Amino acid sequence: MSTPSSVHAGLYVSIPIYFSLLGCSALWAHKRMEKMDHDKVSDKLQAHYLGGRLFGPAITAGTLFTSMFSGYTTTDRFQCQILRYVIVFLQAVPALFYLIAQVVAIKNTFNAMYNLDPEATFPTIIIMLLILCFEWMGGLSSVAITDSIQAFIIILSFLCLPIIVRKHFGGWVGLDPNTYPRPDFYQTPTKEEQWQFWQFALINSSFFTLPQFVQRNYSAKDLASLRFGWYVMTIGPWATMFVSAYVGTVGVNILKEDPDTTSPITSILGKVIELGGFAEAVGVIALTASVAAIMSTADSLIIAISQLVTAEICYPIKPNFTPRQIAWCGRGASVLTVAVSLIAGLLWKDGVSALGAIQFPLSMLAVPPFLIGLYATEKYDFHPWCLAGGALSGIIYVFTIYFAYLNITDDPMPINAGMTGIVLEFAVSCFLEIIRRLYSNRRNDVKCATASSIEMRSDIPIFPNRPKFDLPPVARFGEHTLTPKLLEKMMDGVREPLSSPWYAILLLLTFSLTAPMTAGSQPPLTDDGVFATPVATFRGLPWWAFKIILMSILPYAVMMLGLWHTSSEFPADEASIGKVGIDPDIVELTPKEMGRRRSYDERNLLAIDRRSSIRSRMSELGISVDPSVLDDTETDALIQSRKCLSSVVLGKIEMFLEEEDVDEVGASSSETAGKGSGAKARRSGQMLPWSRKSKAEEGGIDTIMTALEGGSGGIGEINEEAKA
Repeated sequence: MSTPSSVHAGLYVSIPIYFSLLGCSALWAHKRMEKMDHDKVSDKLQAHYLGGRLFGPAITAGTLFTSMFSGYTTTDRFQCQILRYVIVFLQAVPALFYLIAQVVAIKNTFNAMYNLDPEATFPTIIIMLLILCFEWMGGLSSVAITDSIQAFIIILSFLCLPIIVRKHFGGWVGLDPNTYPRPDFYQTPTKEEQWQFWQFALINSSFFTLPQFVQRNYSAKDLASLRFGWYVMTIGPWATMFVSAYVGTVGVNILKEDPDTTSPITSILGKVIELGGFAEAVGVIALTASVAAIMSTADSLIIAISQLVTAEICYPIKPNFTPRQIAWCGRGASVLTVAVSLIAGLLWKDGVSALGAIQFPLSMLAVPPFLIGLYATEKYDFHPWCLAGGALSGIIYVFTIYFAYLNITDDPMPINAGMTGIVLEFAVSCFLEIIRRLYSNRRNDVKCATASSIEMRSDIPIFPNRPKFDLPPVARFGEHTLTPKLLEKMMDGVREPLSSPWYAILLLLTFSLTAPMTAGSQPPLTDDGVFATPVATFRGLPWWAFKIILMSILPYAVMMLGLWHTSSEFPADEASIGKVGIDPDIVELTPKEMGRRRSYDERNLLAIDRRSSIRSRMSELGISVDPSVLDDTETDALIQSRKCLSSVVLGKIEMFLEEEDVDEVGASSSETAGKGSGAKARRSGQMLPWSRKSKAEEGGIDTIMTALEGGSGGIGEINEEAKA
């Protein structure tokens, strides 16, 4: 089917405007990134790949939403190079297959939009090069801003399109089972199709392991922004997939005279544009949105793969490269990623679905290491080699079962390589762990993994007795190893529904309920292609399809409930901090401490100095992390010291200083001047003006405030004291 000239007229306007907006966004993001580096808010690497960790709720929501359409704790948690690179493979390779699918989609959609040869390659190459340029200029900031623009276009078109289709083409109520071009649509799915549907519903839960989503999690400014983004991410798919199903099922009837079109969505929207007027405008916006949806996924995947290659491969090879140098290595990785995806996508002949049949199963194999690393207790922790062995067996199985059976057999069994692969992976991991526990030397191996102490030095592996090549450098992660106990302590008080087994079971159950679960191929068709019995429908839609739409609300509702009960900030009790102190290892890092990195495994001296200062000053002021040694004698000096400690730990240093100025210094006539001079004096290391403390206490509180605030004054001396 050739696209009408009226379609071209609208696209000749909308597509250039759209690309101009993307170019302006990339230019703005580039200037923002340069400013972050100039102001020392973030180094080049974090500015390029994480947007300086400054994405608020709107940008986080927009970039997560469009990334849908279209893991990085492994090194510190397990301290294992083998497992690390297995996980890198399970993130980068599925993301590359996903990107190749976007190349195929761009080629099919764009060529159909402009009536080009279906095998024409130059439009796809140009679009991918433009995406690469935008990513080069502004990094993740550019990607996030363009994603937000694309999200707006997608939502606008999806709100209007069902109304147009309902008004001019009758919608679902206008469908007749006896004249519908695909009568099998009104039959219940076969048993094989129902098995595949159920497995596909479960395997979609692996989306969180894709690197573009992990990257967005780290780029959010705070938990509140991330939580809002995932609210939108949860609501968005159901709403947009409903619209897609609506337009697609009605579109089959619209295209009954041209069922073999290479791009059905382009042909359907071409029919909408032919209506003229408002419908024409909606159709043009929807066609632009279809390109936007594909491009948003492509740019997210390019920068995510680039970050994985750069951070996990290039940086370890060149550990002394500066962030600026390694950022250029990342740009080179982006070029290589685009080149590989273009070559593979332009030569691929099996369609997008075949790529998904490989990508989703590989992503599913990353789920067990992620969940075990995050939620396993010491008793049920796995050796990293056991997890790596299980994952490698799953990888071999997925490629073997797909290329040796599923892809070459005309009528294969309803096997999903991902679901069967994860069962094999978990079984192998458990078997290896059991063998290890039975025959390993528990004194030298298991003892470290089950040590009762929360604080283990980072240079002592959780699982020792491994070759040197398997032990990664971990100095950048801090002085203590991220053990299950320390991880549990860090998350103490944080509401996290997924940590509850009952919530996880409920979520999997609701996913399963979306499958039809009914007798297959009903009602049967006669030899003449007529239904043997009347078809059960609801407003023109087959009953089983309507049931799926209704039942799919359940998993989204459960996820929304989980988000509702998830914390929007890390809990902190000022009174508790003032009385019993806080473990310095779980104090949240400041943006300054996270934002400057000069080499691969450079120790974070700012964080180390601040934590050691907190320990030494808490000891001086009589505040201990251990409540059993707490002195409950309440003196004015101790109360003030506790107030100071809790204020600076919670990031309220300015508020605290101003309150003290009002109480101790400021008269009503000079209150403003007193606040300013008091705060300035304390930040510069002068004596604090309260009189009920010894000079040692005054100096101690002053230096702990400076340390907790993340300042540099006196940090060197404090660190030397702590070391002594």
